[in-house]
Amino acid sequence: MLGPELAEFIESPVMILFATRDEAGRPMIGRGSGVRFDRQSGYLRFLASHCQWPKAVGEALAGRPIATTYVRATDYKAYQIKGRVLEAEPADAAGRALGQAYVAEQLARMLALGVTRMQLSSTLSDQELVCLTIEPQAIFEQTPGPGAGRRLTPEAAA
Repeated sequence: MLGPELAEFIESPVMILFATRDEAGRPMIGRGSGVRFDRQSGYLRFLASHCQWPKAVGEALAGRPIATTYVRATDYKAYQIKGRVLEAEPADAAGRALGQAYVAEQLARMLALGVTRMQLSSTLSDQELVCLTIEPQAIFEQTPGPGAGRRLTPEAAA
């Protein structure tokens, strides 16, 4: 479903957000700590800090829907990928390394844009990382402007 350009975009140093919901439909939101697109399976391997976002991560249960959003801070180019969680497990060593590198790079990029470390301390964490395996089901362009919210076909997401 994700073409090479979109895969490259979401794996680039973009801001990552995610949303889950509880059984009553109440939304839970958080920030991701890195993502990799598995080109073999077509699944996302999405990292999130359980200690930073306990409710959002806690509701990321197998079979449940999830929305992930990827935003480039310099121009707000953005995409949302909706799907379902296939599994959630503690991140392995490679996942933890990816999360640490992602958080360090995001801190550097956001500091360069004028955001303070204090502001970022409540949103970025590489601690207690959980790896969510997500099956993408729909992709939306979310860049501000006339195309915002437009559902992309697999061909358009290439």
